[in-house]
Amino acid sequence: MLSITVSGVNSIGRELDQSLARFVKQIADDVYVTAKKNTPVRSGNARKNWTEKVTRNNFSVENHVPYIDRLDKGYSKKAPNGITMPTITTIRGKYK
Repeated sequence: MLSITVSGVNSIGRELDQSLARFVKQIADDVYVTAKKNTPVRSGNARKNWTEKVTRNNFSVENHVPYIDRLDKGYSKKAPNGITMPTITTIRGKYK
């Protein structure tokens, strides 16, 4: 008879969970900073209204100024490509 015993799986699982949480936080921070940087500035209101919410396995980066959709569609000459797509392109390039 052959028997294989594996111990310490719980600690490995915790370490992986902690690593995943750190990685999610790092990506969230990068998305937040990049979106903010890609937001055109007239009064500064749109740029300063970005928020970031991070949980262990996911995150959201949001802006609720009423005209953010227009800016994201390229309304501003300072950001003719909008905010979301340039942000995604930058983040994808960073995490290839």
